[in-house]
Amino acid sequence: MMKSICLSLLFLCVISCKKEVKNLPEDFDFGEAKNNTYTNAYFGLSFNYPTDWSLQSKHDIKAITDKGEKYLARDNKQMKSILKAAQINTAYLFSLFKYPIKEANGYNASLSVIAENITGNPAIVRGRDYLFNSKELLKQTPAGFQFEGGFDTQTLGGRTFDVMRAKANFGGYAVNQDFFCIVRHGFSLSFILSYTNEEEKAVLYKIIDSIELE
Repeated sequence: MMKSICLSLLFLCVISCKKEVKNLPEDFDFGEAKNNTYTNAYFGLSFNYPTDWSLQSKHDIKAITDKGEKYLARDNKQMKSILKAAQINTAYLFSLFKYPIKEANGYNASLSVIAENITGNPAIVRGRDYLFNSKELLKQTPAGFQFEGGFDTQTLGGRTFDVMRAKANFGGYAVNQDFFCIVRHGFSLSFILSYTNEEEKAVLYKIIDSIELE
């Protein structure tokens, strides 16, 4: 279902939905997904992903996030303003779904990776600062987010990520979303895991457990 798929990228749209990147360094690297490994020289990042999940192109991601933006901004002038203001600072690096979009029947589990330029916001010095702002924005969306406790930490690739866990209702589906965030090279680097059952969760956590950061 396209509606549930576009809502799986709700976090991306709330924090930084964009139409084009305008405020990234000249040497910025969007990374490359090849032979089931994503690598990004700018962040010194790499991780593996499964062969039987569906990798999304930049065109696919744009179509999905455009739908998410329209959903979030409906009848909400403040949210529309937030989305517009965030357009210039964000890069969508990677998006993976359990099933191809056109074949999905029900909610489609996913992993998304985004980077946002935070050099203009000195209050954000670590992942949990970024996640705190995200949490406040997510509360304004129609997805009924419920957050589980405070922020945790988890070591991935030898680096400490801050973690926020939530539950939401996307198109009638009860969805778990886990947000992993670290501040790196003047950017917030976020991994968003969306799933509905333990099997999907296990696959997604295997992916992030493979993260390497130089």
